[in-house]
Amino acid sequence: MAAVRRGWQTHRAVVGMQVKLAFHYRTRALAQGIGALLLIGLQVALWSAVYAGGDGSARAGWLTLHQTTLYAAAGTVWVLCVPGLALARQLEARIRDGRIVTELLLPTGFQSQWFSAAMGRTLGVTALVGVPSMLAGGALLYPFSLDPAYVGRLVLTTVIAFVVLFDFSYLIGLSAFFIRRVEGLNEVREALLLLLGGSMMPISLYPQGLRDLAVWTPFVHGFYTPLGTLVRDPFVDSRIIALGGCWAVVLSGASVLCTRAALRKLVIAGG
Repeated sequence: MAAVRRGWQTHRAVVGMQVKLAFHYRTRALAQGIGALLLIGLQVALWSAVYAGGDGSARAGWLTLHQTTLYAAAGTVWVLCVPGLALARQLEARIRDGRIVTELLLPTGFQSQWFSAAMGRTLGVTALVGVPSMLAGGALLYPFSLDPAYVGRLVLTTVIAFVVLFDFSYLIGLSAFFIRRVEGLNEVREALLLLLGGSMMPISLYPQGLRDLAVWTPFVHGFYTPLGTLVRDPFVDSRIIALGGCWAVVLSGASVLCTRAALRKLVIAGG
């Protein structure tokens, strides 16, 4: 029991440290927030032009202009807050210069420690950038109301998306044990999230064949599923959310197995 309590306290300390780091570098975070607001304004103008001449009804049988612009605005903020390229690069750098050895001495699991660090960074950036941007962006996109019946589903899809994106970044960073450079994998990840994840536009606006293919991939559940839930896209149903949960379990299992394989390759002081 005491060991569990110490482990929990250590993870909480890791989360708190990352939150403090986010606030320490608040100038950069605030600059990103300003950039996000400018990009939101550009996306609102872009989608307004796309929908120009319409009567405000749903396009492609799914989304209205209001839903699409809200999706684009929330997606801009989402990218800033969730685990991404920075996590993979940090893990790669620590593997290359040997700092990973000191992290193995902490009273936590290696993977769970990185998960706590990612959660702390997300909480810090969300407080600095996410909340103010959502408030300001929401004022531009008013009226929008979040149906209380969707709160549980929104929380669930957000948790699934966080786990999926963390596992992607963690696995890419961990691959530094096996390959020389991970930058190429990062670029592939970003391209697949752009095409199949819905970061370019809602998946429900894709052609039917590509749309049906995308929902079976893990990429869509790191971006489109939570944001589609937020805007109440009817295409995001229980089946898609269940697929996201399955992918979160599969990727987490793969992360555990790869961590064990990677740490067996670690050589400290010749042994």
